[in-house]
Amino acid sequence: MYKSYIYTSLFLLISISPFSYGADPFSGIYALGAVGISGGLALYQYVKCKYVECCDDQWINLKLNILDSDLEHKLFGQHLVKRIILNSLKSHVSNDKPKKALVMSFHGWNGGGKNYVTQMIVKNLFKKSTDSSYYHFYFGSRDFPHKHDVYKYQDRLRNDIEKATKNCGRSMFVFDEVDKMAPDVLDSLKPYIDFHPNFKGTDYRKNIFIFLSNTGGSNITKVALKFWSEGKTREDIALKDVEPIIIRNAYNEAGGLFRSELIKKDLIDVYVPFLPLEKKHIKKCAFEELRSRGLKTDSNTVNNIVDQLIYDPPEIELFSTSGCKKISHKVNIFGDDF
Repeated sequence: MYKSYIYTSLFLLISISPFSYGADPFSGIYALGAVGISGGLALYQYVKCKYVECCDDQWINLKLNILDSDLEHKLFGQHLVKRIILNSLKSHVSNDKPKKALVMSFHGWNGGGKNYVTQMIVKNLFKKSTDSSYYHFYFGSRDFPHKHDVYKYQDRLRNDIEKATKNCGRSMFVFDEVDKMAPDVLDSLKPYIDFHPNFKGTDYRKNIFIFLSNTGGSNITKVALKFWSEGKTREDIALKDVEPIIIRNAYNEAGGLFRSELIKKDLIDVYVPFLPLEKKHIKKCAFEELRSRGLKTDSNTVNNIVDQLIYDPPEIELFSTSGCKKISHKVNIFGDDF
């Protein structure tokens, strides 16, 4: 955008220059000054944005192919996650005028990959990744823990979102530990994620909001266990099998989405289920962790690391209760012992 503007400005400068063929030395002076100023500003902005983060395609550009590859090769056992997230991001970011901000709510047990996937998205959207000034992160138990401070929290969020969006209309807001947030806080987001072309003179429709929550994790696990007990594969689980459960749990359980207007008004676009990870998936996590550190990756080493975790139900040890979350720590302790 800046390149074309600069080239146009330079062309106009030349064409109206008092030194061009047959020109009156004074006839173009005012036009020359006007174009010179605008062209100079454009040139300054273009050069500045080469080195300083700006709200443009140089700094915010979804690398969909890389994200696809990351989800395929670095995330294990989450077939629904990949499909839902890729399609949602692609349709939102490629649309210059989306109908509303994209709101995704991630649900599942600890260690299933909710934070991990969020980091993948951020890394492949912002050139500066989590260091981007257009990325905003909130931690439920730290930032919004007390019910008696709800109005204060709501005011803070309104101010944050309005200021951030005026600075860049394609900002991202991530809320971790939504299940540990005070109820009603997130309802302050409603005007900014609703179907409005603009709100108070600002367009919020290009923003992305991501909620991370353990809410519904136990019931998602029950669905996965039921499919396993019936001899079906986890890949047979469809979104329709778990989405109603997630919505019901999020709406009725204590936390940031309890009785939320965002659920009532269908303003959350997708509920993304993170299934509990089986031992075979934990082995892949262990292998990758060992490989990344240059340690032995033979089956004996991997199995010994994996066996340090706790699994549920205890009698069959099917699902890791902590997913892959503790693998790195277990490698710290036991990685050199095998």
